Amino acid sequence: MPESIIEFNWKEPTPDKKFPADTLDRARYASFLHNYLINNSIEGGYVLNLNAKWGAGKTYFINRWIESIKVSHPVVYIDAWKQDYSDDPMLTVVSSLIGSLGGHLPKENQRIAKISEKSARFIKALAPVLMKGVVKKATGVNLDDISLDADDSLSPPKTVETDGEQKGSGTSDIVADSASTLAKCMIDDHNAKLQSVEHLRNEISQLVEAITKPNTDLSTPTFVFIDELDRCRPSYAVEMLEVVKHFFELDSIVFVIATDTEQLQHAVKAVYGEGFDAQTYLGRFFRRRYSLTELSRYEFVQQMVEGKVTYNSQWQKHVPSINQLSDLTSVISIVADRFRLSLRDTAQLVDKFLSVLSNANKTMNPYLLLILFVLREKHYFLYEKWMEETYKNKDFGQDISNLGYNTGSFPMSFERTDEGFLPGERVTPNGMVVRFPLQSILNDMHKFCSPWKNREKTDFINQLARQSEQNAAWEHRVKCHMQEVLVELSASKADYKNWVELAVSFDE
Repeated sequence: MPESIIEFNWKEPTPDKKFPADTLDRARYASFLHNYLINNSIEGGYVLNLNAKWGAGKTYFINRWIESIKVSHPVVYIDAWKQDYSDDPMLTVVSSLIGSLGGHLPKENQRIAKISEKSARFIKALAPVLMKGVVKKATGVNLDDISLDADDSLSPPKTVETDGEQKGSGTSDIVADSASTLAKCMIDDHNAKLQSVEHLRNEISQLVEAITKPNTDLSTPTFVFIDELDRCRPSYAVEMLEVVKHFFELDSIVFVIATDTEQLQHAVKAVYGEGFDAQTYLGRFFRRRYSLTELSRYEFVQQMVEGKVTYNSQWQKHVPSINQLSDLTSVISIVADRFRLSLRDTAQLVDKFLSVLSNANKTMNPYLLLILFVLREKHYFLYEKWMEETYKNKDFGQDISNLGYNTGSFPMSFERTDEGFLPGERVTPNGMVVRFPLQSILNDMHKFCSPWKNREKTDFINQLARQSEQNAAWEHRVKCHMQEVLVELSASKADYKNWVELAVSFDE
């Protein structure tokens, strides 16, 4: 057991305000993992896969973890996605280790120089381009001069003039004469690589020992966090895992590799083929997998909105009304849920909606605007049809059926006239919830946003009033009132189109 149980407190932002307070109680997960890894990494180290979907807070989680332990443990952070341009995961890991751990040693210490030298030799030994040089040195054959013809046979090599005479030799003769030399050269090269690996592993181990020896402030294990691996090029992601597994799985070194593991499996299949068992393959690299609980879209939007967005009382004039920031969270998350948006798409939806909400000078239906954002991005045919349709009583039911899935309903709550219609479902003794399918929203708002002739709008409102008087049922009267307030919104179809087109022009 560890000497003491560590409990992280992330209730407040970090002192530099770089990372906000933990609103999802993630600190207890980090505390559990930290204590577990300290106790299980003494022999053979540990490679942990921290699994979570995009937007679930992996980067925040590991950075707050780092902030909590950087004064007590050697810590290395690698953003794999920012470094996959290098084409060399070995170089990425070694340079990150040297850069992060080397600062704990006195400047005159030669250990870093030795590691740099060993790793440079090793990386050079692995470089594929050197293979041609190895072959040429051993056999005299330049691989670039050998080509295959249509019959897959080796073409003859170029003849060489010596003292005015042409001397040629069949390629097969050259290869036959040099086969034993080539084999010996390749075996020697392979043995040199193995020796380089052991030297490099030994130097890294000694570096960790040097900075965690008893008279220092740092304790074992060393934590190496690798983030964003699932966003890298497939070949780079796979090579990074191979590097960690075969070269850096050492005593008292913990690797925490944060990924959306489902996406990482796609990367593996991109390298080895669609039928490849990526799940079993990845299991070779990780001792255990730990999955962070995924945020609901409501929680995700709440994190983005509440406490970060300044409320504007003018938003109360929209229908449904946004009377407080929780209403803003509700209306966005409901649309994201109905269209099954990923957290990445939900984040973009939040940004687009807020960009319009902060600049709109007309009253609108927030549900409609959010739906139009999604349709333009995911179902452009329906977005375009709704925007271009001129027949006021058009029914979009058939077009909606082509989406291929049921979006369900978009609820609005109503209790009293002064509060208006609010997004979501709030069941109270005197209130009611009205649920609108996508078809109703598109049909009604198409009609209400289209141009009205002379007294046409007034006549329509008067008709609603008469219907409300003739039918005393509370539900019927509420629905009539809702249509009255929707038809009075000032935004036209042209306004909605302008807002959507302006907001989607941001680079994503």
